[in-house]
Amino acid sequence: MNLSHLPVLVTQREEALILLQAIAEGVDERELAPFVSALTSPENEQALAIMRGSGNEMSVRVALGAMLAEAGLITEAEAFAAFDARRA
Repeated sequence: MNLSHLPVLVTQREEALILLQAIAEGVDERELAPFVSALTSPENEQALAIMRGSGNEMSVRVALGAMLAEAGLITEAEAFAAFDARRA
């Protein structure tokens, strides 16, 4: 999967599932980063800054999975399944 297969905007479950597939397939984090930026709320940004400052920064993949779950587009179990598939 490459950038041309990714949705332009993520507002529906089907689009979020495409991103989960990209995570599972190991798509480069640079291609996923714009989605993290688009989904980042001021509260998310504060939490990410604290984690970055303490040396506990999340990867782009993990941040994207968490934000998609927080938005109600996927379940946490689906996000963890994508992370596990990437490690396999």
